[in-house]
Amino acid sequence: MTLAHRLLLKWARTLHVYLTLFGFVLLLFFAVTGFMLNHEDWFSPSEPIRHQTTGKIPITLLGEKPNRLAIVEVLRKDFAAQGELNSIQDEKEEEPITLIFKAPGRFSEATIQREDGDTIVSHETRGFVGLFLDLHRGKDSGLAWSFVIDGVSILFVIVAITGLILWSSLRSRAQYGIVVMLLGLAIGLAVYFAYVPR
Repeated sequence: MTLAHRLLLKWARTLHVYLTLFGFVLLLFFAVTGFMLNHEDWFSPSEPIRHQTTGKIPITLLGEKPNRLAIVEVLRKDFAAQGELNSIQDEKEEEPITLIFKAPGRFSEATIQREDGDTIVSHETRGFVGLFLDLHRGKDSGLAWSFVIDGVSILFVIVAITGLILWSSLRSRAQYGIVVMLLGLAIGLAVYFAYVPR
């Protein structure tokens, strides 16, 4: 075994062990939520939990050019609107102002009457299961979480490659490893071609 090969194995072992430990909780999270996502009907309630919050938005914030920032703050503080502001419709003066907030596992829609400030906020939540599944999908979870998903994906690739490098050092069992790897590939392809609709 050459010095370069020994160094490669040393670095592969170090990366494999410590990156696996570093990402263990997230790897486990995505594995479990992947199973949950594949069987969503087992874990998710058939209907989300819905409720409404009613009240008034001060008329001074409405008018021809509504104060969007102040309206959002009031909705968050007094009407329990949560999540990122996804959209706002306030262009047509004859129609109510509508704001939609989205977050993993939850959704809120606020409807504000311009003439008197009457406000109804409809909330919809799918509990912890909805939260976990939306985090797995990266749905309504923001840019920072999308970087986490990218990082975990890269982590999977590095752990797989370093695992292959370490496996290559097991000379006596190398041929069995190739058979096992090809068997896994063959089963996946067989299921795809035999059972997956195309």
